Amino acid sequence: MSARILVVYCHPNPRSFTHAVREAVCAGLREAGCEPQVLDLYQEGFDPVLVVDETRRRRDLDKVPETEPHRAQIAWCDTMIFVYPVWWGGFPAMLKGYLDRTFVSGLTYSFEGRPKTAVLPNGLMRGKSAHFFYTLDSPALVAWLDPGWWSTYFTVFRYCGFDRVRRHYLARLKLTTPEARARWLEEVRRRAAAIARERSR
Repeated sequence: MSARILVVYCHPNPRSFTHAVREAVCAGLREAGCEPQVLDLYQEGFDPVLVVDETRRRRDLDKVPETEPHRAQIAWCDTMIFVYPVWWGGFPAMLKGYLDRTFVSGLTYSFEGRPKTAVLPNGLMRGKSAHFFYTLDSPALVAWLDPGWWSTYFTVFRYCGFDRVRRHYLARLKLTTPEARARWLEEVRRRAAAIARERSR
């Protein structure tokens, strides 16, 4: 069975290196026989603004019509791959807004059946994996220690029950040579192909 992979891409410039990373990811997936769904947040004009007021409550985010297609994609896929640059130590605001609006109760997590004092929910994304391909300008050690990444790892993806959460990054982007970037793109392609093959078993 072919893997069901959703690629969530977040960068406003189609000539960016991040776009080349996306193309390498998709090339690797297709090489392994997987035709991914690709969500380009900027191209779509995704609205990242979460509105909560007297009539729109967080508990009702699973009923918002504008994000229904995105929730359907999340429910459909067995793997999510995120491609983005690290800005100010974390996700671009557009990508953070995507998570805020689509990782909703009843889809990605639920407290149903849990005690009122429970801190952790039932993670509804069990059986799914999440992979992150990103670039940043920090040195390798800082990139590995990145508190923004570890916070997201635990408080979003492990919280929601993803079985496997892996990151693949290129540090010191501005100082890398064209040859080093080309080698990393090839590594990205190989890793994406391996992800697709693993999910197709």
